[in-house]
Amino acid sequence: MTTESLLILRAVARRDDEAFSALVRMHQAKIRAYLLRLCRDPDLADDMAQETFLTAFRKLQSFKGTGNFSGWLFSIAHNSFLQHLRKSKRRTEVTEQYGRQQEFHADYYEDISEEQIDLEQALQQLNPDETSTITLCHSFGFSHQEASDILDMPLGSVKSNISRGKTKLKQLLATSKDLEEAS
Repeated sequence: MTTESLLILRAVARRDDEAFSALVRMHQAKIRAYLLRLCRDPDLADDMAQETFLTAFRKLQSFKGTGNFSGWLFSIAHNSFLQHLRKSKRRTEVTEQYGRQQEFHADYYEDISEEQIDLEQALQQLNPDETSTITLCHSFGFSHQEASDILDMPLGSVKSNISRGKTKLKQLLATSKDLEEAS
């Protein structure tokens, strides 16, 4: 049995706060990074990550152990993000200006390359479903089926969102490169 499995067992069966805290420490960076990519606001990402873990703690008894714990947490995080969208009744805004984004990335990422900045800016121009599916599958290594389960989205939709998103990313990154070369 893995360390994570033992912690889950202790947290569920005994309602062990220390075991749950250890699970939070194991997964908090990935959950926060996922939410940051979706909402593009570090403070909001922190709030939603905290809400994710509070919800997970409250619903810990509902985790049946049939899927992986990480996927279950990503599903809760995604639902937290969707609730935020519903409450605010607005979609996430598209990148405003390069300087502001460069400042944002400099504050939150050490030694980020120009290519990474370009990629983050391009990802911000995708719709939330495209960003979610690409991030889960390509940044966090989930399979298409696991992303489908996490997002409660049909497998075909996951594949379509990834394909459409990758096509848009290629176009956006090519345009960005053309503009840099013209300068």
